[in-house]
Amino acid sequence: MNRIQQAAANWRKAGLENDFVFSKVMTDPAICLEIIQSILPELTIKSIKPPRAQEEINPSNDAKGVRFDVYTTDDANNHYDIEMQVAESPNLFKRVRYYQSLNAFASYERGENYNYAHNSYVIFICCFDPMGLERQYYSVNKRLNQDPTFLVWDEATDIYLNVTSERHEVPAKLQTFLDQIAGRSSGQEDAFGLKLRQKITEVKHNKKWRADFMRMSLMEMDHQYELDQAVKQDRIQLVNGLRKQGQSKDEILTFLTTVMNLTEEQAQNCYQEARSNKSSLKDNLLHR
Repeated sequence: MNRIQQAAANWRKAGLENDFVFSKVMTDPAICLEIIQSILPELTIKSIKPPRAQEEINPSNDAKGVRFDVYTTDDANNHYDIEMQVAESPNLFKRVRYYQSLNAFASYERGENYNYAHNSYVIFICCFDPMGLERQYYSVNKRLNQDPTFLVWDEATDIYLNVTSERHEVPAKLQTFLDQIAGRSSGQEDAFGLKLRQKITEVKHNKKWRADFMRMSLMEMDHQYELDQAVKQDRIQLVNGLRKQGQSKDEILTFLTTVMNLTEEQAQNCYQEARSNKSSLKDNLLHR
């Protein structure tokens, strides 16, 4: 399968868990509003501004910029960043902290008193259990270390949804949404589920969005290939360096599997590639 065929196959199987499809679905104001209302039923949200996908935030020239998957504000000017997170990440909570700081940053108007800052919500929809507590819904606010019952209300809330959980701890619409992401049956046919599926179908049949996805996929493949090649060359140089130091094949393979965490097959391939590259270099020098 060539690169274009692979990109096309990726598009065919991409569902709501794919951040591209997710962003396009969530830019539908009606769907986005219903999701936010389900996540935060305690708020009386009547309307939201048209959600923006891939909203780029650059606080300053020398600061790390980010792209919010979906960004919007409601009728009370509360700020929402909604993210799809498929892969587990060891720095997830630090990432959320940074996203929260940038989301909150937009709620402070120049010259206004701090009292006028609006609520900030960063919502991560995770295809894994981010806390490992087997819950479906986690919300995080600041609390006093000396008295965990004392809430330090700075109006910033982090919310994590665990897509893998089937505990049904959330409102029906949100459960339908999470079931759709997980690709499992919700066990019920409801109007919101139908609306979601129709919107996903609409996204998948949009020729422009398909072309955008294909282009992005090809760029990601090229970038990943460059990274893989760089890693491969670094490993080959490492193996050649160890050989120059007089280490045996078994010693090098042990180093690759125990220190570099390569599988035995990867270590063997790396060693053979290093030897092949060395032999090719000698042949080229002899035939000059």
